[in-house]
Amino acid sequence: MMRALVLSLLSILAACTETIAEPKVEIPPSGLDWEDGGLPFYGAPREVLPYTGTEKVVLDAQEQIPDGLTLQSAVVRRSCGPLNGVCHNQKEYPDLHTPANFLDSIGAPCNVQSGNPEGVFDRCERVGDRLEIGEDGRRLEIGYVDFIAPDGDGELIVSPTMPGLHLHFKEKASMEHQGAWRTSKFIRTLVRSDRRVEDLSYASYTSRVHLFDEGRHVVLEVANYQVGTILNLIAVGIEQGDLNRNGIYGARPIDGRTYGPIPLIDPGSPETSYLIARMRGFMRRDTPEGEIIEEVPGTRMPLANQPFNVPELLALFCYIEGLEPDEPPPPLSSPIDYRNCSYAQDTSRLDGLALEGEPGDCGFETRIRRFMATNCGGCHDGSQYAAGGLTLIGHDFFDRLLLPSIDDPLGRPLIVPGDPESSYLYLKVGGALTAGQSEEDYLEQHQIAGVLMPYAGDGYRPLDPAMMADLRAFIAAGASPTDPCTTPNAPIDPDPVDDPGEEPEGD
Repeated sequence: MMRALVLSLLSILAACTETIAEPKVEIPPSGLDWEDGGLPFYGAPREVLPYTGTEKVVLDAQEQIPDGLTLQSAVVRRSCGPLNGVCHNQKEYPDLHTPANFLDSIGAPCNVQSGNPEGVFDRCERVGDRLEIGEDGRRLEIGYVDFIAPDGDGELIVSPTMPGLHLHFKEKASMEHQGAWRTSKFIRTLVRSDRRVEDLSYASYTSRVHLFDEGRHVVLEVANYQVGTILNLIAVGIEQGDLNRNGIYGARPIDGRTYGPIPLIDPGSPETSYLIARMRGFMRRDTPEGEIIEEVPGTRMPLANQPFNVPELLALFCYIEGLEPDEPPPPLSSPIDYRNCSYAQDTSRLDGLALEGEPGDCGFETRIRRFMATNCGGCHDGSQYAAGGLTLIGHDFFDRLLLPSIDDPLGRPLIVPGDPESSYLYLKVGGALTAGQSEEDYLEQHQIAGVLMPYAGDGYRPLDPAMMADLRAFIAAGASPTDPCTTPNAPIDPDPVDDPGEEPEGD
């Protein structure tokens, strides 16, 4: 028996050492030809001639941000998502924390999941799904949807606020469906890989139908046993053409012109790139009557991190303008074409980039409100989570500045007109910080709660000298919300403030 066992083991070992023929695999698979270097996910590298003009802001941008890779790694990542799991670094849409993610934002759709309807920009809205009730052949574009769950087995009272799936339309549904049992189909238009456009009915639902507002408001009854079906339908996602509920279907043409939906980055067109619009706070639109300015909902970006300066914004504008609409983007290592960039050739167009107003201007509307929104509005944004309950964005927060700060142990007003040193806001941003003084000593000296502001991910980030001088001049001049104001001896072409603890270089 032992001999048989040994022979069996030897036969197993022999089998293990025997060469097994590998199955034949066709490389590349049938239908793919990789001899040309691969599929064109990204375009070929490009070469450009350098800008040789005399505009300092263009020369600064060309020197500091020569290519798209520097733009993403040194500017976009710093301002939009420097910390893992925060903002646009593996948390919020779009994720911009890697070069590949940044490239993926080219042509990507706007964010329409802001958390509230008012936060959706009209031109981000997509074509809504359609609802066909019964067999009448009419397909109504869905504007927006609400679901009110049934409340137990109580009596159902038919009204515009009744339980059920509420669908709102611009057009009217046929009143012949009132109170009838119908099977409603949800239909979406899809574009296949071969560019064929097809309508797909992706869900159907049978219930009693109720109509309000002359048929523009349809309610599909939902029984207790149907709640799961409706929740699954909502989870799949119903595309809504009027997501912000203002009556404007953003993807529909206006006077024969289509203005949406716009992408995050629109190749060749900074003016219609949502990413730019969120940084500016507005988007331009050309109409037959001329250009109009549309305010973009939400706090200007970036929120709590360092904002873009003008050379950095110019780099982003020129990078986007240099993208070809119908071609894959070049590698980020390719140089930015400042020489042929219209924003570099015509510097008068740069006025739209100066989000923070002009240094030396201490007017509230033209300067103070603007740079406070840019540097402070990310945390003090008017939401229920606003830091310290303080709002520093919008056009109506001025009166709040004259009230006592809820964070100040001494109850000092945020602004005391005519007295910067008694204004808690001025002290909180380090306005009275002296050279060489530590933050701890300053906070103790002026009895300030918490930390100095603005606060970035790595600590206190002072306002630049021009902003600090303009804020002081605004308060000293009486802090008027409407009067013009000019800062005496305003700093010229300021550089960012050095760390307060560092000794200045030079004589």
